Amino acid sequence: MIFKLFSIMTGFIHKKLSPSKPLPEILREERLKNNLSLDEVSFKTQILVKYLEIIEDGLYDKLPGTIYTKQFIKKLAKLYSLNEKILLLIYQREKESQLTFPIMRPVKIPSKHLTAWFPSKVLRNFLILILLLVCLGYLGWEIRNISTPPLLKIKSPQTHTITDQSNIEIIGQTEPEVSLMINNQEILPEPNGLFSKTVDLTMGVNTFTISAKKEHSKENTFTLSVLRQ
Repeated sequence: MIFKLFSIMTGFIHKKLSPSKPLPEILREERLKNNLSLDEVSFKTQILVKYLEIIEDGLYDKLPGTIYTKQFIKKLAKLYSLNEKILLLIYQREKESQLTFPIMRPVKIPSKHLTAWFPSKVLRNFLILILLLVCLGYLGWEIRNISTPPLLKIKSPQTHTITDQSNIEIIGQTEPEVSLMINNQEILPEPNGLFSKTVDLTMGVNTFTISAKKEHSKENTFTLSVLRQ
């Protein structure tokens, strides 16, 4: 009885982690310590084996998206009794270190050919202006694309629906990697943006606020009203 109680209590104790240790190494070591195969971990966490392999290889750019990856890490932290906050911090640090930005290096042209390339200061200034406008246009397009609210479409039910059922399924479409909430409850959409959630209905008018938001975008909100008779 004492041993059983100790086993239950240790399930709530997080193992000590070294923030300097790579996330793939931590997860692989814990899996091997627990004598678990990838198939067994997949069965316990409902994470596809191919995603487990990608995480243990540290190839984060091949995962379906940040939202899904964080859910995977939380499930693995729970399975191995690890601190999910530390694992997420390590993941975020490693993901940012993998981001690479192309460096534009100036092309060196021999001074004797400068006259041939730029026959006049007017032409040179004109080309610089065109290049600057193109860069500003591209930057503006990127900012607009990031800040624009994501798609949010409710396919079923229609607003002002009347029913005598005790629950109803909300089905809709949004974009991948979107933070989706229904009455402040987070819903995880499919990789293609489809989502569904069965909600309970009380007698009278039931109002559901559905919101979708990307990391740096504005929020797109839809209000759905259902009357239960």
